[in-house]
Amino acid sequence: MRKELILQGFESLIENLSIIIRYEKGDFQGGLCTVSDKRVLILNNKLTIDQKISIMAQELKQLNLDKIYIRPALRAIIEEKAN
Repeated sequence: MRKELILQGFESLIENLSIIIRYEKGDFQGGLCTVSDKRVLILNNKLTIDQKISIMAQELKQLNLDKIYIRPALRAIIEEKAN
């Protein structure tokens, strides 16, 4: 699966979980946080696609996704972050 499609798949999944995605400038990598009672995933817009995918997968791994359908290729990437 192409990296661009993986990134789009994660973005769609995150939005379907009612998490806002924001790409920002700054001296940080990114992560999931709560802002005004809303879950927000903030990512540095200068990260590579691989780095963005990695951070998204790491943050998704922290959530209970057992009852949510996730494409097998994306679920494999999330599960890989457990190791």
